[in-house]
Amino acid sequence: MTGDGVAVPKDGIAVPAPDAVVEVAAPAKINLALLVGPVRSDGFHEIFSPMLPVTLADLVRARPAPSGAGLALTCDVAPGEDNLAARAVRELERRLERTFDVRLEIVKRVPAAAGLGGGSSDAAAALKAVERLFALELPVRLRYEVAGAVGSDVPFFLWPGPQLAMGRGTVLKDIVLPEPLHIVIVLPGLPLSTADVYRWHGDDTPPPASAQAERRAFVERTQALLVALQAAARPRGLAAVVGNELEAPVVARHPELGELGRRLRAAGAYAAAMSGSGSSVFGLFASAASAQRARAALAPTPAVYVTDLQPSAGEAPEPR
Repeated sequence: MTGDGVAVPKDGIAVPAPDAVVEVAAPAKINLALLVGPVRSDGFHEIFSPMLPVTLADLVRARPAPSGAGLALTCDVAPGEDNLAARAVRELERRLERTFDVRLEIVKRVPAAAGLGGGSSDAAAALKAVERLFALELPVRLRYEVAGAVGSDVPFFLWPGPQLAMGRGTVLKDIVLPEPLHIVIVLPGLPLSTADVYRWHGDDTPPPASAQAERRAFVERTQALLVALQAAARPRGLAAVVGNELEAPVVARHPELGELGRRLRAAGAYAAAMSGSGSSVFGLFASAASAQRARAALAPTPAVYVTDLQPSAGEAPEPR
């Protein structure tokens, strides 16, 4: 925090100094793999996905607002109350039964609707920023529950480092990945709706013989992926891990995304896949130099070179 920090008045509620500023980085993520399972009772699909934060990041800046002003959020992509970051603060206010006079500014670098978790990461960063600005010292469980109420990916961004996302994405367990990882993310600028992508997956997937058969097949795929993860002692070992079960239905409707994966492999990637529900596509490379050459070769298609953010700081709690 910059400025004069916080003052604690007699009622015990910390009030930031007028010139206090908190800045929190909001990293993007990639899904190294994504398995899609049966639909849950809450309408979400079961997933099984090793996820990795990377060095491409937004910036969330929090400042105190005048007393009674409430929440104000500025963002070039999604300003105001529709932003996930605003929803995160509103959910925190609801649970704490108090309001926050705070101005949030989001400096966007992570493309929206690209499968990189930018909005979810902004929401997690907003929670961290408000907590620090107002010296809240939230219980871990409350922080987690607020994040999960806002979006399935938001809890992932509360803890640094790679994690295995399960359930609807909110059951998280730390994983250890080989490093360093040199990654090129191609940004085709094609916004995709997550709901549409999952609907396409359902449309293109043959109906299972039974619910039990669907569950059994999903468990078998998760077990095979877990074995591949545990066997990946070096970065190239992740070639057996990388894949995305949402990619085929997306490529069937947007063949240009499949071409991006082929171009990444032709440029030297030892693995490539779509991240999340798309439309970004990433490739893993043996070195920073080879990744930078590939990024240049992909021009004029926008692409960025990033590295992984490791290690993780501790296991996230599972929801009850």
